[in-house]
Amino acid sequence: MLKSTNVAGARPAVYPDEAGKVLVSDGTYEITAALNVDEQTIALCSLPAGCIPLDFTLIVDDLDSGTPAIVVDGGGINAAEDAVDRIMISASTVAQAGGVARSTLFPMVAPVETETLFGMHITTAAGTAVAGTIRGILTYRAEEYGG
Repeated sequence: MLKSTNVAGARPAVYPDEAGKVLVSDGTYEITAALNVDEQTIALCSLPAGCIPLDFTLIVDDLDSGTPAIVVDGGGINAAEDAVDRIMISASTVAQAGGVARSTLFPMVAPVETETLFGMHITTAAGTAVAGTIRGILTYRAEEYGG
């Protein structure tokens, strides 16, 4: 799994200090053409334990020149760090020409028990892989008192 500086330890996850307060985890990764491959997972943001995600956005450069084929999922990354299993953005073609993809699915309404990484998983490889920037923006809040 590839990791942005945000989740590689440079900026630890921030836990909200009051109920209702919304925080943001924002990370970027400069992917090379060699690493832009099928089944690649890129961790961009971190959701602290005891928090609930509100929204997840991917901002992606054009990562596929020639005949576009790349398809990605976005959301919470599984414990094995090899796929997105809490899918908030499903089967997106945003990386075919570059652009923005926002959450359309919200599989998590309960707080996570452990810190969870959020990012992008390439489910279908690029026709012709190219380098580019991938950015993830996760908004989240603490669970309310008493669950």
